[in-house]
Amino acid sequence: MGTNLALALLKKCIFTLSWLMPRNANKAVLGCYKNRFADNSKYLFLHWQQTHFMQTIWISGDKALIHTLKQQGYTAHSRWSLLGIYHALTAKYYVYNSYIGDINQWFAAGAVRINLWHGSPLKKIEFDITTGPLAPKYQTQSLLQAGLKALRYHQEYVRPSLMLSPSPLVGQCFKAAFRLNDDSLLPSTNPRTDYYLRYPEQRQTLPLKADGTAYRRVILYAPSWRDALWQNSQKLTPHLTRGNNDSPYQAAFDWQTLSQHLVDTDSLLLLRLHPNERHYAAQFCANPNVLDISEWDDVYGILHRVDLLITDYSSLFIDVLPLEIPVLFYRFDHEQYLNQSRDCYDIGQDPLTIGQVAYQFDHLLTLLLEMSQLNAKPQPNKAYKQLQCLYWSQNASCLSADNLATDAISVDERHDDSFARLEQHLRQGQTQSFKFTFGTDIKPRI
Repeated sequence: MGTNLALALLKKCIFTLSWLMPRNANKAVLGCYKNRFADNSKYLFLHWQQTHFMQTIWISGDKALIHTLKQQGYTAHSRWSLLGIYHALTAKYYVYNSYIGDINQWFAAGAVRINLWHGSPLKKIEFDITTGPLAPKYQTQSLLQAGLKALRYHQEYVRPSLMLSPSPLVGQCFKAAFRLNDDSLLPSTNPRTDYYLRYPEQRQTLPLKADGTAYRRVILYAPSWRDALWQNSQKLTPHLTRGNNDSPYQAAFDWQTLSQHLVDTDSLLLLRLHPNERHYAAQFCANPNVLDISEWDDVYGILHRVDLLITDYSSLFIDVLPLEIPVLFYRFDHEQYLNQSRDCYDIGQDPLTIGQVAYQFDHLLTLLLEMSQLNAKPQPNKAYKQLQCLYWSQNASCLSADNLATDAISVDERHDDSFARLEQHLRQGQTQSFKFTFGTDIKPRI
């Protein structure tokens, strides 16, 4: 215990000393959780690579990814390489999706920390978590306990300087969960939802059938991470395990029956498991018309081809609301999940009212059969529209289904997307910073 505490204190000192490093206001380092190249930071990185808004460098612990990015002409460095350390110490901006450790958690003290986050608040996050296996990390009963946890969970306790807020609802959740003030919230949509509207030519394509034609329907199954299983995979209830206690999805589906339904209805199921559970997908992807995309960076490049989203507690359904994609909730472990996992936010509306809900596989299959017989995409109901406004009241026009259909954001609307709003905010911040320092309104080159 004493050795661990001494090491934690040493690392905290290194973090604090990094505040003294001179930082380049024209340089940003970006990274992603699990050393991936995905989500909001990826799309901001790609956008800034094209616009040259500032020098952007991708930092990761995955050497294979670094090699791939360099081959594609991007600037990227391993986290603990000399150049990786140098840029982490001298970049003015840290841009990440989860925690500063996406880049380097020990050298970020003097940087502007822009946390773009990797989802929308549905399940409680960070310091709002009071139940489930993650609660002990954030809940404290004394100042001493809080100090010790701040040492042990260093990066989780480092506040972001800035977060994007697509609506007042999301902003209030972020404000409480990350202990922010109002000045740390920028009303804006997200790079992950804006990028393919701004750059439709870069959307991904899906595989065709053997005869070279496209599938009639594309279904995306993207369940949430079951964090209770992460804590103890042996606590699954017997009706879900059936001898496969390492995978809740084996028992929750009759994969052969589902596959036959997909073949009969000319449908393709895209299987997208959470990064913490993607190893489970290998059990199912041999079935016809089931494509495992769990290893993909993310799903935003193919949402324009999705006809139905099946999920459970994942906030991905919030990201598809502006695109008016129908949602089917399959909560096969509903009671167990409520007892063992995190609470959800009270948003004043039950998300289940926006679509169909199934708790058993037979009911799920019945709903899929009914939906497959529809000749056109169903119109969103009133509850769907209301939830859309709750989560996307900021600049929602940039994300509308009409824009998706026309393949691009118009020139008049582009000024209002997340890229433009973030750039405008950083320009203003730099100008104010220079004015404060030199007593004159100097506009730096960014």
